[in-house]
Amino acid sequence: MRYDSDNEYPFDTDNRAWRRLGDVTSEHFDAITWTRDPDARPILLTLRDMPTGDTITLAVLDSLEIRDPHALLAVHTSGELDAHGPTSGATAAHSHAATLALDNATLAATRPAPLHNPAAPTLPATCWVDLPADLAATLRPALHHARAAALVLLDRTGGRLATVGPFPTHAAADAWQPDDGPGRTADRLIVPLHPIAPHEAPAVTDTVPPAG
Repeated sequence: MRYDSDNEYPFDTDNRAWRRLGDVTSEHFDAITWTRDPDARPILLTLRDMPTGDTITLAVLDSLEIRDPHALLAVHTSGELDAHGPTSGATAAHSHAATLALDNATLAATRPAPLHNPAAPTLPATCWVDLPADLAATLRPALHHARAAALVLLDRTGGRLATVGPFPTHAAADAWQPDDGPGRTADRLIVPLHPIAPHEAPAVTDTVPPAG
C-alpha cells in the first residue's frame, strides 16, 4: 500500500526491499512493526535477537520504487558490453553516463535501454533499442564480476537489442527464454549489471549523449 499523504516521506509497503527485509529478518529475529494512527503507516521496526534478548529499533523514513526500470548499457573500446542499473527511467540512466566516463578511460559509447522484467516472457516492441550496424557486429559480454546480471538479446543483423533483468546469477539469466519472436533468434549476451548508488545518478545531465 502506498502511503503518500506525507509528501516528504512517502512509503510503500509493497516496496520490494521492505518486503525482502521482512522475509530475511523473520528467519533470525523477533520483529515488531510499529504503525501510526490513523492510517497504519509503518514508522518503526524493532528487531529482537531471540537467543540473547538484545533489541534494536530502526526508524522507517521513506521508500523509493523503480517503476520504469532502465539500464545504462556501456560499450568499451574492446567491444565488451556491460550494464549499470537499474534506474528509474531513461533520464536517470542517461545521467549516469557522465560519471561513468570520468571513471573509465575505455568507455566508447553508452545507451539507456528499458530493463524488461524477467517475470514476463513476452518482449514488447518498446523493449528493442536500435544500434548502429557496425557497433552491433562487435559486441561481446564483459567478463567483469557483479552481484547481478542482465541478459542482452542482440539482433546483429537488424542492429537492435533488448535487455532483460536483473537476474541474481549468470545461470538464472542463461535459463530465461522469451516467447516466440525476435528474441528467440537473437544472440544472447549475459553481461554484468553494476548497481548505481543514488549519489552517482544526478537527476538531469546531457554531458554524454547515448550512442546512435
